[in-house]
Amino acid sequence: MVAKADVQKFFKAYERVYNDAIVGNFDMDDFGDMYSSGFVSVTPAGVMVGENGQQLKDIMKKGFEAYRAMGSKAMTCKDVAVTPIDEGHCVAKVRWSGDYERKDRSHVTIDFEVDYLVERRDGSLKVFGWIAGDEQAEFRKHGLL
Repeated sequence: MVAKADVQKFFKAYERVYNDAIVGNFDMDDFGDMYSSGFVSVTPAGVMVGENGQQLKDIMKKGFEAYRAMGSKAMTCKDVAVTPIDEGHCVAKVRWSGDYERKDRSHVTIDFEVDYLVERRDGSLKVFGWIAGDEQAEFRKHGLL
């Protein structure tokens, strides 16, 4: 089984890479290393599948540029719950807390959860999918968009 402690450690490392990306100090290979060769993204906008490579790096880079422009300052992994699927796969329900600065300089914190599909591949944990709520609606609700 994929150990909860390993998944928690993985998402703390993910938090560090994410926060480096928010300030523009990152190597997209760091993100690529955290994902499987293929992945699926499920959001209210639809289902997307992709491959780890330049496509993923380009999408992530654009995403972080948009988050910075919107006022994203930091992301904190608050908790990780793990549901085993089989010996090498699990669902990690990650509670995130995001800190943002609005255009008027006021601050807001948004808490949310994302379910990640995680596998152990070649001795390392990798994300092969995620299921997330409507972050755009949350950003609008809190005056960030």
